[in-house]
Amino acid sequence: MQYFVRTLEKHKESSGAFSSELPCPGLAAAKAEAKRLVLAASPAVRLQADACARNREIVQTKYRCWINEQGEFRESVLV
Repeated sequence: MQYFVRTLEKHKESSGAFSSELPCPGLAAAKAEAKRLVLAASPAVRLQADACARNREIVQTKYRCWINEQGEFRESVLV
């Protein structure tokens, strides 16, 4: 199984395309990196980060975090 983080800009001018994948050694590291990326980003960017797992060709998002329009950090654990 391979773990990675990908990001997406959520503002109106965004193309809606995910960034390139950032490999991580495990799910915990991917979740920590996702949080770090979102919290370090400019609030104007409205970055969303997903911690994902790939098993062969199947990609599953396991964790998602973002800053909402009110500037609050939000996170969701996905199965």
